[in-house]
Amino acid sequence: MAKLLVVDDSPTSRAIVTRLLGDKHKAIPSGDGETALALLASESFDAVLLDLLMPGMDGPTVLREIVVRHPGLPVIVITADIQETTRARVMGLGAAAVVNKPLRQDNLLAGIDAVLGKLP
Repeated sequence: MAKLLVVDDSPTSRAIVTRLLGDKHKAIPSGDGETALALLASESFDAVLLDLLMPGMDGPTVLREIVVRHPGLPVIVITADIQETTRARVMGLGAAAVVNKPLRQDNLLAGIDAVLGKLP
């Protein structure tokens, strides 16, 4: 069971991710980028699930900070944006994977397993 930081400004989205993870992984919620970075500084996580569109510190900014402050920590971007340019941009910033919304349990878990080095 991996410990995952779920960063999304929407309480509904955080609840959906947590429900989809079920008993496979432990989800720790964060409603904004600043709180997420503080949690990462004080706790150990196996990966981060990160929304792109958030007020204040947006997802790409949080991603850049995680890459600098916590090299090697996998970040899975979760977004409704299906444009290839967006996928390429976040992968170029250091994301380990991109999973599109609306989320499906099988896609989310497969993405997490792939990033964590497990077979889907």
